[in-house]
Amino acid sequence: MSGITGADIEDVRMAVSAAALNPKLVTVRKDLALFASSFFSEVGTQLHAAGNIFGTDRKNGKSPFQHGSDEVVGMSVLLRIGGQLISASAELLTEGRPYAGAALLRQIVEIEYLAWAFESRHQDAERWLRSDREIREEFFKPAKLRTASRGKFRGKDYSFHCELGGHPVPTGTILLKGDPSTVQLLLSDLLGHTGNVWDYFVGWAKRHEDYTAHIKNHALTMAEKFQNWKSCDPLVELPPP
Repeated sequence: MSGITGADIEDVRMAVSAAALNPKLVTVRKDLALFASSFFSEVGTQLHAAGNIFGTDRKNGKSPFQHGSDEVVGMSVLLRIGGQLISASAELLTEGRPYAGAALLRQIVEIEYLAWAFESRHQDAERWLRSDREIREEFFKPAKLRTASRGKFRGKDYSFHCELGGHPVPTGTILLKGDPSTVQLLLSDLLGHTGNVWDYFVGWAKRHEDYTAHIKNHALTMAEKFQNWKSCDPLVELPPP
């Protein structure tokens, strides 16, 4: 019976490295990250304006912040936080500070968890925006959200990000070497999580069309950009860490 040989493993490693360091794909990944960051910030800002003005929360005395809709503003805050994290992580990863970039990448994973909760659980964006620390510990901790997702999110993936930059542990020293292949693998992972956040937002937006109808063209543009990346980048086919 034939098995996987050392030569097979080396061939795979070389193929991954070649894809990671392909100059065209290096540019595509960075450009997409910065584009997505700008998009998140723009849409988040538009949503904040709509959620502040329109809705019944202020009229009914439900919003402690005097917003029209705390649900909409909650999602807007998440998108704007995500926008800053995406660009900062991409820039740190690719400009010589990959450890710091990886630390922010773990926060993107947490943004993804919250985006899933906002999309799949009724009024969770509102509850999150109004929450105190006790409520967040009860409902929005990463471990609680992983359990609630019933297998959608893997603890192994989160632990990987904690060990590789999320916490100051010896494992993360691999990033201090500045290996360009590792940097590109992390950038590809960043894009994967970013795309998931956007998909959850689109699902949420379909239930809040009074506030989001004007961003349908944005959604189409983002989908096209991510599809173009997925169609040309072999790193997309790699399994999660």
